[in-house]
Amino acid sequence: MALISRPVRRRPQAHPLVVRALDRLTQRSVALTLGVPPELAPRYVFRAGQHVTLRAQIGDQDVRRDYSICLSPRQAAQRGELRVASGLVDGGLMSTWLRERVAPGDEIEVVEPMGEFVLPGQDEAAPRHHVAIAAGSGITPVLSIVTAALERPGDTVTLVYGNRDRASVMFRDELAQLAHEHPGRLRVGYAYSREPGESDLLSGRLDDRRLAAVLAEFAPAGPTGRADEWYLCGPAGLVLAARHVLGELGADPAHVHHEVFYEPPAPDPTGS
Repeated sequence: MALISRPVRRRPQAHPLVVRALDRLTQRSVALTLGVPPELAPRYVFRAGQHVTLRAQIGDQDVRRDYSICLSPRQAAQRGELRVASGLVDGGLMSTWLRERVAPGDEIEVVEPMGEFVLPGQDEAAPRHHVAIAAGSGITPVLSIVTAALERPGDTVTLVYGNRDRASVMFRDELAQLAHEHPGRLRVGYAYSREPGESDLLSGRLDDRRLAAVLAEFAPAGPTGRADEWYLCGPAGLVLAARHVLGELGADPAHVHHEVFYEPPAPDPTGS
């Protein structure tokens, strides 16, 4: 009997990368830029939407946390760097350390990219319409996917991005720059759960009812008149609600990509 050889998948390894920059995105989030030296560049090739794991010794604990890459693969290769973002988690060792202790010039152990929440390959040349629904720090892999999709000639993107309020929106400037660089190809609707949005439709929590109404208005845009690929990323409640709505709309599950991000509970406004 002939033996069937299977390709051996190399286990991702960690390497020390130098922090090039630390940018405050909001009061509770930071973006970290990490330099990738030429000799390590092949190890950090990734697909849009993948993440890396940061490792650090914080006090007496070996802490490891996953963070999505916020650049497109093309941007990362051109700049020789990775960029990740972290939202502050109350009591979170890594997110607090990144926000309060890390500075440019520091080294951080970074495990090579991995993950299955990615922009699919494109076999046909026809333009495609990508629709993403994100909330909070769920924007981090979606930003990479959106940027990479817009780098494809003719593709368009619709993004529905939910947050508590305007002050908590991550990457607003980057999204505005993408819209400027790709006129008519990126549409962004910002929804706020704790203050009025730009319309009644985008004012309130993105539950099943509101999502169905938002998608009825936003999703038909694009070169195909429909959504070719869907991307859902954020707290479990949002992802489950969006999957339910898409199921009701008859979306093909093979083209619905999702990833759940932990979202810390909101502080009790009563202080109790």
